[in-house]
Amino acid sequence: MHLKVQTHNLVAKTHTVKAGTFPVALYHQHPHGVYVERAFVGHPTFRYWKAHILPEQHLQICQYTTHQDDYPFEFYIDIVQVEREGHVLKVRDLYLDLGIAHNGTLTLMDTHELFEAVGAGLIGLDEAFLATQTLHDLINRLGEHENNLDRTLQAQGIALKWDWNLSSTP
Repeated sequence: MHLKVQTHNLVAKTHTVKAGTFPVALYHQHPHGVYVERAFVGHPTFRYWKAHILPEQHLQICQYTTHQDDYPFEFYIDIVQVEREGHVLKVRDLYLDLGIAHNGTLTLMDTHELFEAVGAGLIGLDEAFLATQTLHDLINRLGEHENNLDRTLQAQGIALKWDWNLSSTP
C-alpha cells in the first residue's frame, strides 16, 4: 500500500500520479474547484478521464471512458483532501470511493483500503474521520435527491459542466 497523491500543475497543464506525469487537455477553474480532462495513454482499461475537483466538499468526481465502453458507473467519486500552492493542486486520496451507476445505484468501495491506510500510518484518524463523514454526508444528500448527483450538487449551489467538446473520441 502506498500514499495516493496526485499533483495538478495548472500552468504546465500536467497531471502527476504514481505512473508518471501526463499532459492535460483542459484545466478550467470555477468557483467550486477545478475541472480537468486528459487522455489515459497506454492504460489497459481507461482511455479518457474527466473530473471535477471540489476542495471544500472533499470530492473528486470522475467520469471515465473505457476502451470497451462497459464502465459500470456514470460517476466515480473519490473522497479527497486538496491543498493548493499557487498554480499547483495536491489531491490526496482518502481511500473511500463511491460509484454512482447510470440507474442511480450507489456502490460504496474501498473501506478496507481506508482501514489499511490507517493501520499503515498513511493517513491519521482525523483524516479517516473526515473521509467517513464526507461519504456519509454525500450518501445522505444523494438519498434526498433520488441518487441524482447533479440535483444533489445543485441543492448546494454547485452546477458542473462536463462537455467541453475538446475530445473527438472519448
